[in-house]
Amino acid sequence: MTGFNPATDIPSQIDTLEKLAAWVGSALFNINPTVVVTEGVGYTERACQAGDYWVAADGKTRMIIRLSLEVSPDQASGPNKHWTYIQPLSNTAIPATFKQN
Repeated sequence: MTGFNPATDIPSQIDTLEKLAAWVGSALFNINPTVVVTEGVGYTERACQAGDYWVAADGKTRMIIRLSLEVSPDQASGPNKHWTYIQPLSNTAIPATFKQN
């Protein structure tokens, strides 16, 4: 599991859930670019994907993030919040560039 310290690892400029989501998606994609997971019978996909895409219909660039995270079977009967049952993708440390403003 890639652990982090919110006080020192998340840049201070991240002050909204949207910015946090972009940071998390980008960081997970950066450290797990080749992790592939099974999402169905005969169907595999990269566990993390993040990128910027130009949307001609509205003339804007959008960041699209896709994560496929394994959930522990304990979630079905456990008393904790849903996110506490998410399983790690890797044990890779967060690169220093993601910790800077």
